[in-house]
Amino acid sequence: MNNDFLSDFGDMSSGLGDSDSKDNQKLQKISGGELEKFAKSVLGELVNDNVPPIPENYKIYFEKHLDDKTMTFKKRILEMMEFENTQDNKQIFIENKVKKSFNSLNHLLQDIAMVYKNTEVIREVLEKKAAELSINSGNLNMLNVIESLQNDMKRYTSLLEKYSMHIKENFEYVNHTYKSIEEQSDFDPVYSIYNFKFLSKILTRCAEGYAKYNYQNSLLLFRVKKSVLDSVSPKDQVILLKNISKILQKNVVKGDIVACYKDGIFAVLLQHTNIQKAQSVAQTLIDNIYNTNFFMSSNEVNIDIQVALTLVKDDTSVDKTLEKVAKALDSSGKDKDPFSVVE
Repeated sequence: MNNDFLSDFGDMSSGLGDSDSKDNQKLQKISGGELEKFAKSVLGELVNDNVPPIPENYKIYFEKHLDDKTMTFKKRILEMMEFENTQDNKQIFIENKVKKSFNSLNHLLQDIAMVYKNTEVIREVLEKKAAELSINSGNLNMLNVIESLQNDMKRYTSLLEKYSMHIKENFEYVNHTYKSIEEQSDFDPVYSIYNFKFLSKILTRCAEGYAKYNYQNSLLLFRVKKSVLDSVSPKDQVILLKNISKILQKNVVKGDIVACYKDGIFAVLLQHTNIQKAQSVAQTLIDNIYNTNFFMSSNEVNIDIQVALTLVKDDTSVDKTLEKVAKALDSSGKDKDPFSVVE
């Protein structure tokens, strides 16, 4: 790779200070001029790392370096960023709404089916009672009443069957549309984080970035030890894993990705982060998990987390990389090394 491909960018201080004076005043009003200095330093860091300063890379570096700033500065900038971009949150919100609406529609169809079934039961009871009365009684008035009820029930069930068919056809269309949305979704419905499909797509892109530009992206896998999960009920297992995913989301830099891998294993992708820095991040995340008290059904859970990490390269497929890192989880834990590093 040519290490001089960014040499044409010249002096970092020459081109960024020529903005309109009114815009400069606005920046200074927001952060006392610190935002402009920070923006320059981020661009400088990109050049120093020989990473092309395209918008996507700049965004990742900006968010990573923002974590090193003061809480006041970070809060003000994050507020600006949230105001400008809430696309992922909107997408998760919309997808969850669609899924809840589909579940409600599914329940409605089940209720309609139950109404139809009970109507059939009532019709059969009326026929049975009519037969009994015709044998045991000569009460014509009573027989006429029951016969009238039977005719009304037949008309009612005929209409119900007709509308049920229409409802079923429309539901099948909605179901087809829902499955199409679900197939295109990038988010996991249980944990509200990225799903495996999205993780696989991003890891493939990271491997290509390593091959073309030597981009350093690190992958971390987190798993709650099986003995810990076995000590709680299936319902509490889901709650425990949700809590773990929330801790990971809360404590990674905004540009990094938290996703589901499989079997309760969570993945954290640290973009533009070498393996040395990734080990430091892994230890911080592990500490955050161990510093949290987990209570399931009023009992405290003695958490044991297994972690493995690797640099995303192009020498193996994404699936094989994930399998290799997942296998390395067995070598880590509370009574072993805090994390395993896969070369």
